[in-house]
Amino acid sequence: MGCVVWGHAISKGSILYALDQLSTGPNARDALEGLSRAIGDKATSDFTDLETTFDHYLFSPLSMATARISAVKQHLRQRWFDLTSPELFFLEFQPIAPIVALGIMKAIDASLKEQPQPLPIDSWWVVDHTNVEMITLVSKQQVTLLFATPRPPIRTPAELWSPEVEAWTTGRQGVVTRKFERRR
Repeated sequence: MGCVVWGHAISKGSILYALDQLSTGPNARDALEGLSRAIGDKATSDFTDLETTFDHYLFSPLSMATARISAVKQHLRQRWFDLTSPELFFLEFQPIAPIVALGIMKAIDASLKEQPQPLPIDSWWVVDHTNVEMITLVSKQQVTLLFATPRPPIRTPAELWSPEVEAWTTGRQGVVTRKFERRR
């Protein structure tokens, strides 16, 4: 849930990038178990304030800058999770917080089935989808998590972009391969 560049249908964003990093860290199993437990604890409140859980269990352990964490949390609350926000994305698919929460928990569960180290998680945001869903794909090498949504109505501020990711898309516009720009 970061930046989607016009003409591209794939991105990462802070949550997905942080989840990827957490899944390959030195204490990945403990970190993923803690995140999953914390997300699960939010279920009784319909995943209210999910962005704070992401702060405590994803962003802060990875030492994200405080200003960036604040911007990400505000964006998540205003555009994705707060049902009272007039700036909320995808009204017809709300509430989205349970979809995100349960999708991440499923990916973590699949990752943790591998012993002794969890499988790495590689997650991507795919736009131009007809609805909002989290898709978990499992192989012997990794867990792939796809967050599929329609294209958001506005561009995401640059401070919410994830660092250093690359993706290529190939389409039928004269068979052109476009590189998703590397962002820092």
